[in-house]
Amino acid sequence: MASEPAIWNCKDVLEPFRWLSPRVVQVQRDLFEPEIREAWRDKVFAAMALCPQHRFVLSTAYPSIYRHYVQTIASDRSEYVTWRVSASFILDDLGLGYLATGEGPKWPLVNVELID
Repeated sequence: MASEPAIWNCKDVLEPFRWLSPRVVQVQRDLFEPEIREAWRDKVFAAMALCPQHRFVLSTAYPSIYRHYVQTIASDRSEYVTWRVSASFILDDLGLGYLATGEGPKWPLVNVELID
């Protein structure tokens, strides 16, 4: 699947969109540290969802927060819709806002993996 490995620190949330070939992406930030805001997580996960050609590998010192986050979006329609707003903002940033329709991806995202 992936041709080149990549490291992503998430500061530039649009960076994965510039990689032309599929990659295995090591996410260098612990997205589940308690001080990380949900809105930022939503934005990073929206970028990952919109780049299904890449496989994102996460690690965290807080796996229970990760599981709760994923389960909440997967099972709570209002939380899922809130997350979808983040995806629509990213599409707007890319000049692709017109694509922000339809059902959206199923959760958990198949291209995101948590490693211990």
